[in-house]
Amino acid sequence: MLSCSALAVSVEDLSKHREFYNVKISPDGKHLAVLVNDEGRKTLTFLETDTFEVTYSLKGGERDQAGDYFWVNDERVIVQVQQVRGALEKPLSYGEIFGVNYDGRKSKMIFGYRSKGGLVLAGYAGFLLDNLDDDDKHILIRKQLMDRRSDIRPSVVRLNVYNGREKRIKKAPIAYSQFLVDNEGNPRFVAGIDKDHNAKLFYSKGKNQDWQPFGEEFEGEFSPIRFTQDNKGVYALKSVDGKPKGLYKYDLATGKELLLYRSEIADPTYPISSSLNGVYGLRMDEDYPTYLFIEPDLQEAKLHKALAGAFNGDKVAITSMTRDRRLAVVHVSGDRNPGEFYLFDTQKMSAKFLLSSAKWINKSELAATEPFRIKTPDGLVLNGLLTLPVGKSENLPTVVLPHGGPHARDYWGYNSQVQLLASAGYAVVQVNFRGSTGYGKSFEEAGYGHWGTKIQDDILLATQYAIEQGVADKNRVCVYGASFGGYSALQSAIRKPDAFKCAIGYVGVYDLEMLYSEGDVKDHTWGGAYLDKTLGKDKAELIAQSPVHNLDKLKAPVLIIHGEDDLRAHFEHAVALKEAMDKKGHSYEWLVKDKEGHGFYKEDNILEANQRILDFLDKHIGD
Repeated sequence: MLSCSALAVSVEDLSKHREFYNVKISPDGKHLAVLVNDEGRKTLTFLETDTFEVTYSLKGGERDQAGDYFWVNDERVIVQVQQVRGALEKPLSYGEIFGVNYDGRKSKMIFGYRSKGGLVLAGYAGFLLDNLDDDDKHILIRKQLMDRRSDIRPSVVRLNVYNGREKRIKKAPIAYSQFLVDNEGNPRFVAGIDKDHNAKLFYSKGKNQDWQPFGEEFEGEFSPIRFTQDNKGVYALKSVDGKPKGLYKYDLATGKELLLYRSEIADPTYPISSSLNGVYGLRMDEDYPTYLFIEPDLQEAKLHKALAGAFNGDKVAITSMTRDRRLAVVHVSGDRNPGEFYLFDTQKMSAKFLLSSAKWINKSELAATEPFRIKTPDGLVLNGLLTLPVGKSENLPTVVLPHGGPHARDYWGYNSQVQLLASAGYAVVQVNFRGSTGYGKSFEEAGYGHWGTKIQDDILLATQYAIEQGVADKNRVCVYGASFGGYSALQSAIRKPDAFKCAIGYVGVYDLEMLYSEGDVKDHTWGGAYLDKTLGKDKAELIAQSPVHNLDKLKAPVLIIHGEDDLRAHFEHAVALKEAMDKKGHSYEWLVKDKEGHGFYKEDNILEANQRILDFLDKHIGD
């Protein structure tokens, strides 16, 4: 039998939070800001670049910690504050912004309900929109009411990073929306969602100009992502006929567009850009990550290409660069690399290792992940990932691991849950089933109304692929997932009762009708319309596709893991599944933690859940 002590990498090591989350260099290159895990709370530490000497640490309190952060000028950083509120273990951002210098001077809460002596109205949140490269004293933020049910429209506000003074620049024409500003800091586009969950796009010609509907003449989707350097055009992601999005350059005066790149398989993962050169490339994830450069002669494009080649196919991201473009902080990660930071000198073309996100993990003991593609009977191409235990390749106990969402996708890269399973000797199968994002609107919509049917058939098809390849022992397969993956674990085991020897549902939804009455999706003004669109309105179908109503078809023993304070997949889902199983007399195990939400956050709870998962798998499909 397998045991935790026999793991290639220990369950304790794979259950820890990362030690370092991010590193960014100041515009003058003299200081580094490092987000550090300090006994379960994030601390923002400032170091001298040359000596690594600490100049100041912004420590989190019992209920506060640093979240994302940005250099505004050579001395000052603004921080999105995260807070522990209510019962949850996990800190969340409530839109407070804190300003601090690298030496700790001029520390001040500059936005949020605790700024200015509590005089700011509670409930308003601020999030960085643009750091205004030519202005050392101000940033642009998106100011919004935190209440999801409110139809109050967000605004663009210019915020002084030293004293927190505000000046409203422009208000959005629609409630649920995001702004795109031009290179002079003028809000020019707003993309939003109306109460019927329809996408809306608005455009302003410039400062003091009204919002006008935009793109209604376009067929398909049109998403502007960045202005050209002269502000006369935009780079945009556009798709037609539900196909994957392409990157276009669009002239705002003439309406002419130029296709720069489009894949037949996948949307761009993200554009690669800089304040100096705008968009100059794309990150693509058809299978492995690749980088495409539409301006290959630019220094930054050459740098990025050289880095991607130097790190042997791992994912490479430039987190920050100095003003003179000489020094860059580079984050590197891959299937066997939890994450490393390097300081790269663009003149010497040399990299200096800075920090490892998880130095306790030996990369040589991790398992490799390889992509695969399969075709469904109705002609869709599915991308998947297969991870095998080190040194093993055939007739293996196997875990099928469907992703959450369902409107999300899996990417090649480091995944602690995948490594946990592979380290214990299990092959791991992941698949981007229909309904996943990133493959075009038609592919996503192919999953609408079919959460419990065609999506599960895609998961079962990937399971069969692993068996036919000789990797999976058909008599030793379990299915495990979180959120929608937890739903899929139960639903796949119901749809194909003899395919799986066990099922693990982690923070899953098990009664589709309950989504209309429990959880946070219903709290959005568009929540009902979203559920109608993606689930369908036929109540009989919702019942037929809900595990709680179909346990008579289930053979596999079940492990249910849930947080009592889950706001997304409400705890009532787990309770309903438990009560239905009790009524049927079906075998199950139960692990519930209070103060945990949609996924465990406290390390002790993560460790306990991981140990229970491995013990459960060992019992049912272990050697």
